[in-house]
Amino acid sequence: MAAGVAASFALGRLLHDDHWPWLVLTAHVVPSGNRGRTDVLRKGVERFLGACAGTLLATGVAAAGITGHTAMVVLFAVLALALWLRPLAYACWAAGMTTALSLLLGCFGQDAQSLLPTRLAAIAVGAVLSVGASWFLLPVQRKPWRRRTA
Repeated sequence: MAAGVAASFALGRLLHDDHWPWLVLTAHVVPSGNRGRTDVLRKGVERFLGACAGTLLATGVAAAGITGHTAMVVLFAVLALALWLRPLAYACWAAGMTTALSLLLGCFGQDAQSLLPTRLAAIAVGAVLSVGASWFLLPVQRKPWRRRTA
């Protein structure tokens, strides 16, 4: 995790300037609390797919023109739904967070729709960094098949 996060700090500042925390957050979250390399890969893929789905949902919400108090109600409804669906798949949580972030940025007057591709790219790079560090930096050796069955 340390190698992935360190690389994400450097690449985040280089590639995404003001939005480097998205890359660093992904590089930290993906390997956290996993039991092995396969779990890291699964969580990285689910985070990216969830962010893609959330980007589509957020684009729809932005196109609908939801603002003000209505946006806050929708934001909390999306977070509640994402939290409820999280045990089903981590991708549901990532989709909900991406949609909620879009609503929140819209409330602060930022153009959330233009920031979504940047966020998606940062999530992809962060996931690749953490999966790469988990799989190739310190691979865990498995016992040979004969020893396990003997």
